[in-house]
This record gives sequence, C-alpha cells and structure tokens, in this order.
Amino acid sequence: MRAGAMRAATAGQASVAIVMLAVPLLVPAAEPQESQALRTDSRAPYVHRLTLYDDDGIVISPSDPLAAPYSPARTCGKCHAYGTISSGWHFNAPRADVGPGRPGEPWVLVDAASGTQLPLSARSWPGTFTPQQVGLTDWQFVLRFGHHLPGGGPAEPVPAAVAAAPEAARWRISGPLQIDCLVCHSADGRHDPAETARQIERENFRWSATAALGVAVVRGDARQVPDDWDPLAPPNPDFPEQAGPKAVYDRARFDTDDRVFFSTTKRCSADRCYFCHTVREVDPTVAETPRADSDVHLTAGLTCVDCHRHGLDHAIGRGFEGEGAPAVASASTALTCRGCHLGDTASAPASARLDGRLGAPRPRHRGLPPLHLRELSCTACHCGPWPTGHVRRLQTSLAHGLGIGSKERAATTPPEIYGPVFVMGEDEKLTPHRMLWPAFWGILTGDAVRPLPLDRVQAALGISPRSAPSVSAEALTPDAMARGLAALAEAVKPEGGEAGTPVYVRAGLVHARHPDGSVRTFEHPAAKPYVWPLGHDVRPARQALGAGGCTDCHARDAAFSFGRIVPETAEQTDRPPIEFMYELQGESPVLLSIWASSFAWRLTLKIIGFGCVVVLAAVLLLYGFSGLSAVLKLFS
Repeated sequence: MRAGAMRAATAGQASVAIVMLAVPLLVPAAEPQESQALRTDSRAPYVHRLTLYDDDGIVISPSDPLAAPYSPARTCGKCHAYGTISSGWHFNAPRADVGPGRPGEPWVLVDAASGTQLPLSARSWPGTFTPQQVGLTDWQFVLRFGHHLPGGGPAEPVPAAVAAAPEAARWRISGPLQIDCLVCHSADGRHDPAETARQIERENFRWSATAALGVAVVRGDARQVPDDWDPLAPPNPDFPEQAGPKAVYDRARFDTDDRVFFSTTKRCSADRCYFCHTVREVDPTVAETPRADSDVHLTAGLTCVDCHRHGLDHAIGRGFEGEGAPAVASASTALTCRGCHLGDTASAPASARLDGRLGAPRPRHRGLPPLHLRELSCTACHCGPWPTGHVRRLQTSLAHGLGIGSKERAATTPPEIYGPVFVMGEDEKLTPHRMLWPAFWGILTGDAVRPLPLDRVQAALGISPRSAPSVSAEALTPDAMARGLAALAEAVKPEGGEAGTPVYVRAGLVHARHPDGSVRTFEHPAAKPYVWPLGHDVRPARQALGAGGCTDCHARDAAFSFGRIVPETAEQTDRPPIEFMYELQGESPVLLSIWASSFAWRLTLKIIGFGCVVVLAAVLLLYGFSGLSAVLKLFS
C-alpha cells in the first residue's frame, strides 16, 4: 500500500513537473496596480531584501534540492509593473504598435565561411532585414544574439507564438528569457551579464538570471536533454549528460528569513551600459592606445542615465532632437546637446529653457558662421574618433560580443564596421555615422533583391553551420563567387512560380549569374551601406573639429569631405562604387576643391583685403582733406 502511494506521488510529481514547464509560458506574472504598488517616492535608494519567487509564484527555499530558478517577473513584479517595463525601448522591437524610431545599430547576421554580414532589425529600419526575412525564428534569434539581450522581446514570446513555433518543445524546456532588471540596475560587481550569455548558449534561458545574480550555480544544460525531458525523473545512468539544468543555491546569500539582498540603483553606472554599448577601434593602421579617452561627460562626473532618462515605461530617451511623440518631444529635446548647453525655449519647465543644465557650459563658437549650427549636428564636430584620410575599422559589443571572454576574437573578426562617415541624418544635418557594407546571398526578382535563409545558403554551398569564424581568402575570390552562384542556381527553386536569379551582394555591388554562366556586376539599392548615427564618445571643445581652424574641414585633403570610405586594407577587386565621403554626401568634388582652395589662401586674402581697405581709407581721407581745404578757402 505504501509502495502504491509512493508511485502515485511520483506520478503526481511528474504531472506537476510537466505543468511547471508549461505554466511560465501560459500564465503571465501578476501586474500590481499603480495604486497598490509599493512605493517610496524618495531619492534615497530603497534597500531591496527580497524573497525570491519562481515562475509559479512559489517562494524559493535555498535548502530545497529541487528549487526552481528565480523569476525576475515574479520577484521584481511584486512591486514593479513588469508589463509596463516590457514596453521599453530595449524590449519592444517585435511589437507592431511601436514605431521604428531613428535607425540605430542593427544586429548583424555573420557567417564568415559564406561571406555573409547582414544587418537585421525587427524595427524595419531602411537598409535592414527582419529576422523572419532571413529565416530566423525567435528561438534561433535568441541563440545567435541573446548574448547581449537584456531579456524580453523576442526572447519572451507570447504563448500562441510558442505553440506555433517549430521549437515549441525546446521553449517549454528552456523557458522564456525574462527581463533581468539587474543587467542595468545592479549597483555592485557581483551581477555578471556575461554569465547570462553562457547560460543562453547552453539553452538555460529560465536559469540565466539566477546564474547571473550569483545566488546559485547552475549545473547541467537544457540543450542536452530530449524533447520529452522530465525534470523530476531520476538521472539516466546511460546518459548522465541528460540530467538537465539544476540550480544549486548558495545558502550564504540568504538571510535567516530566506531573503536575498539586491544591491540596486536608479542611477545606473556607465559600466553597466558599456556591456552592450562599447565601441573599440581595431584599425591596423592606427596604433592601439593602452586606454581610450573617456567621454567628456563621464569625465565631468555624469553618467549615461543623466541624459538618457525614462520613466516606469522604460521608453529611454536616445538624446536627439525631435525624438518621440509630440507629447514627449519637448521633454526629450531639453536633454539634447542644444537643450543642455543652449537651453530649450519650447520646454514647459522654466528651468529647461535656460542653458547650463547639469553644469553644461555655454558654447561660444567664436568666429563660427551661424550656417554651421544650422547645417551640422553638434556631434559632427564633437563626437567619435577624429576623422582621418580613410575610415577606420571598429568593433562593437552587439556585433562582436565585446564583454564576453574569448580567445578567438581578433581585429579581423567579422563583421566589418567602419567609421566615422559624415552623411546627412534624418534631421537634414550632416552627422557622423558608423557604416556596414552588407554582404549576403540572395535572389533577384524583378527589381527586388531578397536574402536567402542562411541555412539554405550553407546547404547549397556545402558549408557546415559550425564552420570556423575566420574566412579564407579563397572563399571570396571571383571564381569561388561564380561557383557559389552556380550551386545556388541548382539548389534554389523558384518560389510561388516566380523566377529568380541567384545573386551575391558585397562591397556595394550585386553579382548575378548570367544564363551563359558568366557573372555580371551592377549597382543596386540593396547593396548600399547601412549607416547609423553615433553620439559618443564626446570630445571637449579644444579637441572638436574646427579647433585647429577652418582647414580642419575646408581643405582639399580634409577627411570631412575627401576621406575615403574604402579601408586601406581593401583589395582592388573589393572596392565599392562609392569611395569618397563627398559621394555619400551628394556633393561635387570640383566645387568642394575650389571652395577648399580659397581657405588655403585665406590669410593672404585677408591681408590683401585689409591692405585694400587701408589704401581706400587713405585715398578717402586724402580727398576729404582736399575737399575740406577747398571749402575753407571759400570762406576765408
């Protein structure tokens, strides 16, 4: 009888386990009402000694060997409206009711073996493709780019999307990747966002926040278990690796009431932002400095969130003029370069109409014609690396996994991002940008070029999905390109009865296979570089463009207009049709050269002009005295 009861209990536990796997995907965390939420309304930090809750809202006991990982949605959501937070800019990219906003840094789909570097964004920024257009499901997207996702968005799909996904079984095992509040709001060094990246690689989505917080060590990998894995089943001695993930809690992190101290802050440290927003220069023609200069605002004691502010909705301001809906445009404009340094006369608060916000000095711009302030963004002179004769190669956190330890990352690791380039922004002002030349295999149908899913390209070209991250020179030769196009022509069938031509896009050109087997090359909008504006690091006034005189920009070799957007290391066969900055700007090189030449003789012309004024004044004085003398003679 006792054995029967034990079997019944075991069967009941297994049923509960299955429900536990499904519940986080089917039942949302309870949302506290604004009037019921615990609030302090003080600038003083609230001391967070919190009881941890799992996805089912059950209190976690560190002594329980079967304790589930803690849920940020359930734990933080006791006081903070998780649903409202999830509408923030860092999480809302897949939402159809959210506008795209100004183009920003894309995710870059990279496969060096096939020569692919394709800008992706769920926000449908011009020049990017959505993950769905290249065949990436939410699951595949998280595995590729989750290393720098704070959670939410595509990593936390709605139940209907999970049920319809081809990886539905894997979602139920790994769970959603909830928003981890401490990625930004941690005030000490114990929270490790790089650990989140390691857990995502192991498909331990629901365990990642627990491991990053450091309150537990996670043993086992969800990627090793079968689709019908039972977390309460005993380990299989034949397959010990299929034990699945398990959280082993550190009892020392809990107090006597089983609460955990969360060291949090509203004024997030710039170091937290840097995990996702670091940019480093790796150009081989520029000597690497031991440490890059910091942004002038950080040196002055500010931090990122002093300017990039938000409310509970986490609609973080991005710091450019005209941002957001009209209802919030005034508030966002007050925290732009001009708003802080010059004041914003349109702001409702009287203090925001005045300059000197946050101690910002008022720029004098002595000798600078007002035309510059109308035609140039503030960042054109004050932000980014000092422009040189050619663009320089850069690496970013999102594209190159900066912040995660790696022995394979090198200066030549793709994707190839360059900057700065000075092109017209959405506000019709010349603005510094970073730039990426798209490279991908696709189909030309009519006038449209669409990329092919990467798995289909790899299968057609005979490339292993786990190929080495480096690319051989042979893989990019014209002969290899022709062979690849021929292989795609055989492997890719027209979809929907519509004929298409296999193409390869690279370096600003489209390479298409002609029926006779030859490869023809032509320009196409799909091959144009994707650019996005940069706003940091900000240089002080004495290091801004123009501090050395007009010829910083107005010279026949000035990088501002005549800089080459082709890297010095580019091969002759890889040169794009656009080579110089003025081509991106749509300016005439002849007119720019004539205008720049006038500045070379500027001092001489000034001396000649001043001399002419002196001679003219002397002649006028001479004639004046002669006339006065004649008048005096008449009256004498």
